Amino acid sequence: MKKNQALKILNPVIGTLVLSQAITSSLHEFLPKELFEAVHAGGGVLLVCGVALHLYLNWSWVQATYLAKPL
Repeated sequence: MKKNQALKILNPVIGTLVLSQAITSSLHEFLPKELFEAVHAGGGVLLVCGVALHLYLNWSWVQATYLAKPL
């Protein structure tokens, strides 16, 4: 799979996981404890993995933009 194709899939997944984290954290008082822990903790792990993969796929851009030596 090419990088751009992977990012087209990964970016909406990361966005969905961010929304899931926000919703479960704001509704944690209304959700059963087991459901909250499964969705929030599991989603958090997936979110961290997704962000790490996103950074890996965009590492050349990160280097060029933020790690380039100033003139």
